[in-house]
Amino acid sequence: MNQMAWFLVAWVGGSLAILGSLMTLGSLLLWLVPRSGSKASKPDGERSPGIPDWQNRVKLTAVSLGLAIAGFSLLVVFPFPLH
Repeated sequence: MNQMAWFLVAWVGGSLAILGSLMTLGSLLLWLVPRSGSKASKPDGERSPGIPDWQNRVKLTAVSLGLAIAGFSLLVVFPFPLH
């Protein structure tokens, strides 16, 4: 693999790793935030009807972990070309 292609893969992998790691930290912090108010006090259009709050948090955590793992995997699979 030539060096320009490696730079592109490293840039994408590094961006995914950083973005996914920061999103993972943010989504884990979101688990600490207590749910404010009751369902009846929220406007109808603000929350997704029928989907519990914890399911949305699990989805966000899974997506952020997936991005971080994909980024780190790209960096491991394509090491720096020494030749």
